Amino acid sequence: MTTIAWPDRRADIINALSILAALRPHEPTSWPSLTEAVHWLIDDTFWDQHDPRNDIGTILASTSEANAISATLEPLTAILDDLGPTAPDDDYLTHPRWHEVTHAAANTHQLMTGKTRPRP
Repeated sequence: MTTIAWPDRRADIINALSILAALRPHEPTSWPSLTEAVHWLIDDTFWDQHDPRNDIGTILASTSEANAISATLEPLTAILDDLGPTAPDDDYLTHPRWHEVTHAAANTHQLMTGKTRPRP
């Protein structure tokens, strides 16, 4: 396995993916929430501005992980672009593309951890 220079940041990404895979509309949320997941996955990495492949060896272990992150980011950033940064969480979670986020996040989480994320 590739040595990861920033294991704590990687752990944040894995936590973000777990959150995104589990969030459902109209269900109460606790900390960490959608806000933290977006913060860890996008704000802390700048992956909305550069290719996740640039972080192989620092946060990610492989091209497969980078591609999976990109597949998660594509629908997520599209939703964020559609709704802006301050919409209520349920607006994001009921967006027509939200199912793409949960599916991609679950797949990426499994790839990065080797574990299947339990479904609520």
